[in-house]
Amino acid sequence: MNGYLATVLSIWLCTACEQTMINRGYDVKQEEFNHIIVGQDTAQTVFNRFGSPTVRSTVLGEDGSYSWYYVSKKSEKNGFLEPKVVEQTTMIVTFKSNDVVKSVTRGTGEQSVAAVNEKTMTHGKTGGIVSEAFGGLGKYRKQFEQQDESSSK
Repeated sequence: MNGYLATVLSIWLCTACEQTMINRGYDVKQEEFNHIIVGQDTAQTVFNRFGSPTVRSTVLGEDGSYSWYYVSKKSEKNGFLEPKVVEQTTMIVTFKSNDVVKSVTRGTGEQSVAAVNEKTMTHGKTGGIVSEAFGGLGKYRKQFEQQDESSSK
């Protein structure tokens, strides 16, 4: 029995330390993006060919241009350790204000699109458990009073 347990434990330990490759995002291939014709292709033709981008720019350029980012990220994970980015590639397709392709550029590494680990603060209602549990009681009482008034008329 002890030999069996030792075998199972050693197999489990070996697989727990196994290296895993994680692929996320769009599988960016430079050759595919070389077929985009600047000044002729539109946002619709790019969408039809490559699908929805990983990220869309939220701020317009001074000339009304905007960009779509197709991001591919390969990470390596060893056992229980945090994944380490091995390769990141970004194809950036920029469109003029009339939706015609303005440029196609390639970014590699973290500088292409840097992930931000900050949290956006929301300024909603704050309260404790008691106010969460009983905070809505006043709303229901007003509804019942209005129903009583309308039924008595």
